[in-house]
Amino acid sequence: MKVNYGPTLKIDPEFKSLMHPLSEKEFLSLRESLLDGKAAYSIAAWNDYLVDGYERYMICRQENLPYHVHRIGFSNREHVITWICREQLKKENLPIERFRYLIGKRYETERIVRKVSNSEANSQIIHNKLQNTNSYQTALKLGKEYSLSHNTVYKYGVYSRMVDIIMEKDGDLAQKILSGKLRISHENIIELSRLPQENIKRLNKSLSKDGIEHIVISDILRGFQWKRVVEPRTKTIPQEEIPIKQMPQFDPNAAPSSLAYTMPSWEGTIKRIQNETDFQIVSEDVKNKLAFQIRQLRNTLDKLSKKMEDNSNE
Repeated sequence: MKVNYGPTLKIDPEFKSLMHPLSEKEFLSLRESLLDGKAAYSIAAWNDYLVDGYERYMICRQENLPYHVHRIGFSNREHVITWICREQLKKENLPIERFRYLIGKRYETERIVRKVSNSEANSQIIHNKLQNTNSYQTALKLGKEYSLSHNTVYKYGVYSRMVDIIMEKDGDLAQKILSGKLRISHENIIELSRLPQENIKRLNKSLSKDGIEHIVISDILRGFQWKRVVEPRTKTIPQEEIPIKQMPQFDPNAAPSSLAYTMPSWEGTIKRIQNETDFQIVSEDVKNKLAFQIRQLRNTLDKLSKKMEDNSNE
């Protein structure tokens, strides 16, 4: 009969998703060290939830090894998430995707904590002004800590939110992205997060089957469009798979459709900057460059709209 030499802890899916998993080689090495008594058995917990040492805990439970639980006292989940991210970021050889995600997660969480603290201190502060200050100060603090610009921290915050959305729809695909096994750009991950859960799961299955390690949103969209075209004519393509590699030589809707899917992310970024940026502290040079690009974009969009209207009237 097994006798466990430590308290039973609960596993929180969100906490666990923040922990970078050990490779198979690292896991076996840790197991051997624990069995030989060469490794510390300390495990961290908050309110009976495991927050650090997941592999140690699993090995100790499986092998009936004694372990000590270090209780961490935090008042809420946000403080726990910040602590986990900070501890995970201390690890060496983190994949760049995991590094970006953890910093983004810290930023998103800490600015919420800062906002709550400031609101409690002075409930009369205008919320938009307070939010701008919180976002900027948090990004500035993390930027200094990890030698990044505050704008990069903002970008990583968006990245973490999109990964969280994907994780809710398909945790396995999100972990592939965070481990670096599946390469996808920042812009494309935003578009991927917008896909319905059913499509994301089918995509993940197809990627696994074909061994694809890099995707772009245009491939994803063309894959779904081509599936809708060929499905009524053939039974050789399984319903649950996305035939990414089987694409028509020419699809006049592909490029415009890809642009239509991409543009909402522009709007989201623009709204975020509009709501979170205090332009009083932005340099004149940056504001002038942004104003110039806005004018250029407006002119380009006007030309595109006119061309579409002219062709519609023909």
